[in-house]
Amino acid sequence: MAVIRPFQAVRPVRNKVCLVPSYSYEKYDRLDVNRIIKYNPYSFLNIIAKPYVRNLEPRKRYQAIKKFYGKFKKRGIYIQDSVPFYYLLRITEEDGTSYTGLTALASASDYAEGLIKRHEKTLTNRVQLFTEYLYNVRINAEPVLLAHEPVADLDMIYEKLTENLPEYEFSMPDGKVFEMWPVSDVEIIKRIQGIFEQMNALYIADGHHRVESSYRLMERMKSENPYHTGMEAYNFFMAFLIDYKKLKIYPFNRGIKDLGKLDNDDFLHQLASVFEVKPLNRYFPPKKHEVILFLCNEYYRLIFPENLLQNGRTDVEILNEQVFKNILGIENMRNTNRISYCEGKTNIKCLTKKINKGECKAGFFMHELDFEEIKAKADAGETLPPKSSYIEPKLLSGLFVYEF
Repeated sequence: MAVIRPFQAVRPVRNKVCLVPSYSYEKYDRLDVNRIIKYNPYSFLNIIAKPYVRNLEPRKRYQAIKKFYGKFKKRGIYIQDSVPFYYLLRITEEDGTSYTGLTALASASDYAEGLIKRHEKTLTNRVQLFTEYLYNVRINAEPVLLAHEPVADLDMIYEKLTENLPEYEFSMPDGKVFEMWPVSDVEIIKRIQGIFEQMNALYIADGHHRVESSYRLMERMKSENPYHTGMEAYNFFMAFLIDYKKLKIYPFNRGIKDLGKLDNDDFLHQLASVFEVKPLNRYFPPKKHEVILFLCNEYYRLIFPENLLQNGRTDVEILNEQVFKNILGIENMRNTNRISYCEGKTNIKCLTKKINKGECKAGFFMHELDFEEIKAKADAGETLPPKSSYIEPKLLSGLFVYEF
C-alpha cells in the first residue's frame, strides 16, 4: 500500500515561473551556469550554484544555499500554497512526446519496507553528502522520478483535470513545454490516494541516491526527536509519479579507454570466442541481444549466443561480465576510470567523437532496456550495473520546493 500525500509546495509566482526553474545543476557545464546566473537573477541556479559558493566547505555552502533560498521567498519570487495540493504536470517535447504525472510526497518508510523498489546500488559517499545537504538545508527542490503500473482510472482523472486551463504554462530553452494543474478537490485527492493505496509497489526510475538520502535523513531526525510520530515532514520526500509505460528509455553507450595488453586483432579474436562477430560496412542501430562495436574506424555486430541469455540477464550485464571483466580485466564497474559513458539519446556522435579524438579506443553501442526488465530486477531484489539506462522525462529543479 503506497502512501502518496498532497503537500503545500513553495513555488514560483506565475509571472516569473518561466525564469525560475532549471535542470539539475549537473546537466550544465560551468560556463553555462555562470552565464545563467549573470543574466537571470531569478534562476534557481542563483540559490545552489553561485561561483563563490561552490568553493566553500560543505557546511558553509549549505548555509549559503539556505540563505539564498530565504531571500527568494522574501523577495516574493517563491510563495507557499495555503492548502495541500497534488500537482499534475505535463511535459511536452518539441517532437510532440508528452509525459503526464503527479508531483506529490512519497514515504521514506515505504522505501525502507520495500514498497518503493530500487534497481541500482548507491554510492556511500554520495549518499552521505546528500544526506548532510538535506539535514542542513531542509528542502527538496527536485522530485524523484517514481514509476507505477498503468491504471486506467488514473488516466481518466488526469484527462479530466487537463481539460481546464493550467495554472502554469511555460517553455524551457530546450523547447520543452511544462503545464501544471494544482489539484485541491478533496474527493479527487481521495480517489487518487485510494488508487495508489492499491498498488503493491512503486519503482525508482531516476533518483536512487536522493531516495536513499531521504531515508537516511528520516532515520537521523527520528533519532533526534523523542516525540517522533511518523507523520513529521522529514518522513517524506518529493516525487513525480508516472505510468512506467509512458517513460522513454535510452541506453548508455560505452567507450573503453584502452584494451589493456591486447592489440586490436587479439581483442577481436577474444570477442569471437564469446559472440558471433559480423563485420559491417556502416553503423546500424543495435537490436536486442546484440551490441555494435566501433573499433579502428570499423563497425562490427556482436550477437549474443543463447547460453548467455539465461536467467533474465540483461545485455548490459552480459557485456560487463564477458567483455569488460573477462577480456579486459575490469573487476569493479563502479570505480573504474577506463569506461566512458554517452547517453544513447545523443545517437552515435558523442561516442564516435571520443574515439576519433583518442579519448577512447573502442565503443559499444547498446540497445535500450525496457522497463519490464528493470521492474523484474527490482522485484527480485537485484540491481543493474551503473549507467544501464537513461530514462526520461528529466525533471526541473526549483519548480516545486518541499520544506521539512
